[in-house]
Amino acid sequence: MTNKELFYFTGRCLALDENPEFKNEIIYKCNNNLISWEEFVLLCSNELVLPAVFIKFRNHNLLEHLPPELAEHLFEIHELNAERNKNILHQVEEITRILNKKNINPLFLKGAANLLDKLYSDVGERILSDIDFLIPESEFLYAAKLLEQEGYSIIYETPDYIETEDLKHYPRLVHPDFEAAIEIHRIPVDTKFLTWFNSEIIEKEKRPAKSDSTYFVSSDRHKIIHNFIHGQLSDQGFLYGFVSLRNIYDLLLLSKREPVLSVLPEIKKQKKAVAYFALSDSILGLNKTLCPKANLAFWILSTKNSLNLNSSLFNSTFRGIIFLAERIFTGYLGRPVKSIFIKKERKAFIGRLHSDEWIHNHISLYTKFFNIQSKKKHKNN
Repeated sequence: MTNKELFYFTGRCLALDENPEFKNEIIYKCNNNLISWEEFVLLCSNELVLPAVFIKFRNHNLLEHLPPELAEHLFEIHELNAERNKNILHQVEEITRILNKKNINPLFLKGAANLLDKLYSDVGERILSDIDFLIPESEFLYAAKLLEQEGYSIIYETPDYIETEDLKHYPRLVHPDFEAAIEIHRIPVDTKFLTWFNSEIIEKEKRPAKSDSTYFVSSDRHKIIHNFIHGQLSDQGFLYGFVSLRNIYDLLLLSKREPVLSVLPEIKKQKKAVAYFALSDSILGLNKTLCPKANLAFWILSTKNSLNLNSSLFNSTFRGIIFLAERIFTGYLGRPVKSIFIKKERKAFIGRLHSDEWIHNHISLYTKFFNIQSKKKHKNN
């Protein structure tokens, strides 16, 4: 299989509950050695969906058709992740207890919220990178201070040219006794999206989590919107032409609670949202049940995604061009222009120019980016 075929094959494995007949195709490929299991495991690992794939294979009686060592590996990964998630749930309990004592109610976001809200059929189904939660802006720094007093510490100090109170979330915190890093959010998304998706909007529909009314999460429709913003706008999935299998699997599960198209009136970037929903539908093999319509933006996103999957040269070149263009037009040209008219931007611009740390970090940004691209190209070749 090509990289694209393997990617789409994995997507359809994640949607086995919706298309159980796909089981026959998996069995056929297994029996005829048509799958490179090493490449399959690498893809699923990179996309953080190995435990979810194990759940689907287990529930559809497919494990017996896999090489025994692969079935055992999937089982072990799932068990490790289930244990980690149980520890994370305990960590969430402790975070909530600490903040509730001071009458602060965190609202959990993304993977942690989905886990608390019983979106998954199994505690080990979702790999969590960290614990995200939203705090009222007036209590943002106070909440961070409370958790630091309980043993949490910053992984990387904020550079001196950045004001902590202006960050989307407090610098990542870790605790020696707990599994996951935490991100305390002042705002749910990047500043440029706050006009149509912000804390006040989320607050109106927040509700207790299905697992325990002690915890609060956003509504399912707001989870869908946040899923789109995070993957396609903040992480620039649409710009670069990529989607995350973990994200679209979350989207699939959320769509069973709330039709994805029902949230479009609340999304400012509707064309990009339709493109994301339609491409997710295609990758999962849902035959337009997730999103029955497509548009020009879908063609653009799917074309870029296909080129990225099938050509490491295109992937690295395209990403390099966008990376440099953003540095030049947004950074080197955009920020000085903004600093002329906006006092806050002017202060930030001058602070960067006078900071040795900024110069070092700026050079490191280029070094890190192009080293990663070089390694990706070497690995794909």
